[in-house]
Order: sequence, then C-alpha cells, then structure tokens
Amino acid sequence: MSAIQEMEIAEIQELMLAYDIGSVLKVESLTQGYANENLKVTTSSGPVLFRICKQQPLPLLKYELRLMEALKNFKLKAAFPIADKCGGFIQSQGTNHVMLYEFKAGKEPQLTAAVAHQMGIAVGKLSQIPLTEGLQKKNAVHLDNCQQLITNFSKCKNSMPDVFDYFEEQTAYLIKNMSSDLPKGVVHGDLFPNNTIFEGEELIALIDFEEACSDHLLFDVGMTINGFCFVDNELNAKLLNAFLRGYQIQRQLTSEEWIALPQYMQWASHGMLSWHLSNDLINIPNEAQHDRVLELMQRTQWMRAHENEIQKMVN
Repeated sequence: MSAIQEMEIAEIQELMLAYDIGSVLKVESLTQGYANENLKVTTSSGPVLFRICKQQPLPLLKYELRLMEALKNFKLKAAFPIADKCGGFIQSQGTNHVMLYEFKAGKEPQLTAAVAHQMGIAVGKLSQIPLTEGLQKKNAVHLDNCQQLITNFSKCKNSMPDVFDYFEEQTAYLIKNMSSDLPKGVVHGDLFPNNTIFEGEELIALIDFEEACSDHLLFDVGMTINGFCFVDNELNAKLLNAFLRGYQIQRQLTSEEWIALPQYMQWASHGMLSWHLSNDLINIPNEAQHDRVLELMQRTQWMRAHENEIQKMVN
C-alpha cells in the first residue's frame, strides 16, 4: 500500500497547514522504505519532501534534528528539515511522526572516480563534526548485536546453516582482529548511492540520516567504500583511491586507521549482512534479502582473503 493510500490527501493537506509554505498543489509517492515513506508535495511555494516516519521513536528523531543542525553549521551538503510556523519540526499523524525536508532535485549517481572523490570529500567533512554529548548514540550495527543474533540462530524459523556458520566465524574473526582504539565521531552509517543525490558527477546532498550515530570514523569510511567502490561485487582500485584521496583532503587517516582499514571494510559489509538477518531473514524467508546476504558473504570473504592486496591498493 502506497503512502498516499495510507494517508489520505486531506490528511496531508491538514498537516501542511502547520507550515508557512503555501497551498498543496500535487502529491506524489517517491519511496517506501523500511523506516519511512517519502512523498514529494508540490506547494505554491515549491516542492518539499514529506517524510512519514514509521519506525523511529521520538527520541531518535530529536537526535536526528540535533545532528542536522550540526551539519548545517559545517555547511555539509544535505537536505535539511523545515520548521513549522511555531518553530517545531515534528508533527504527529496517528502512530507515525511526520517531518518536512527541503526537496533536492537530482538522481542516484553512476559509480565513477569523480563521484567517489566527491563522496570522500563529503565523508571527510562529516568526520570533522565535534562529537558533543548531544550527538552520542550507539550504532545499531554493532558487534554486540552480532553476538546476540548468533544466540538466536538455534531457535530461528528460517534456518540457513551455511550462512550461520559463516556469520559466527566471521564475527569471531572481527572481534579478535578489529582495533577499537581509533578516532571516533559522527557517522552517517548508510552511505550508498540511494542515500545521495547527484547532478551528473556533482554531489547535491547526502540524505536519510536515520542510521546516523557516533562510532569509529573508519566505520563510515568502510561503509562508503562498500557503497561507492564495488562494481559487480568486485572492489575497484580506481574508485577506492579516488574516494580516499577525497577523504584525505578533509581529514588525514592515522597510521593505525590505514592498518585497520581492510578489517573495517569487512566489518561494514558484515554489519549490513547482520542487518538483513535481524530484519527479519532468520525468521521470514525473503529471496531478495537472501541473495543480498550471499553477495555480502562473498564480498567479505574476498576482502578477508585479500587483506594484503587491499593494503597495497591504498598505499
């Protein structure tokens, strides 16, 4: 069921009265995701993004607002929330919350060296935001959660022995080998092409900060490499180096981070795999999710077997 079907046009128009952005002219459904649904609402003042938050509780939405304010102060390219007439940002609609954002026109990018370079610059700038008390938040993708997930394998409804054996062994490897004494800060946590808006090879905005949190900065580096430097599930050295050159313009990786980078690249893909298992592949068969899990397994296993080769790529 589309967002427009779930929420009647009249309800959308009523909610829009709280904002000083003109009358509603047109409503179009954009995306229906796991955590939210997005509409493009064209008003007499121009288009806005109408976001229906289906999962995030109010404290996490307030965290996101604090983060967006920090992004604005650092002049990061993003789509920012729009305040209502009273200066607030969150409206309620039944059991959901609703927020309005700037509408940024553009498309998902093609994977090119120029695009990877732009992403490196953006992630490097994000890495410089001070980690104040108000921006502290544990990453939902965490090795603790992987260990908890493993305890559920014996009682799950969708048994996948090969996946489970791999997952348990790789989790143990990462726990043993990943360095935890690395710089921390704010991370987006989910930087893939579908969470960016480009015009050609020019970055217009980073979007969808629902998974943003505080973590090792190398987590975002590893995740964005997974999003922008793999083509047909193979690591592309040209894209990898373009991304890292861009990142280094904004922030220099430490010697310890260079050493740990291959493990954090693995951790990012392994963390994505853990997300699919917990939402909720271990209990509900889903062919698309299962295919993605196998793809991530293959990718992570390749990176682990070629850690020395990856080190040579980045040095």
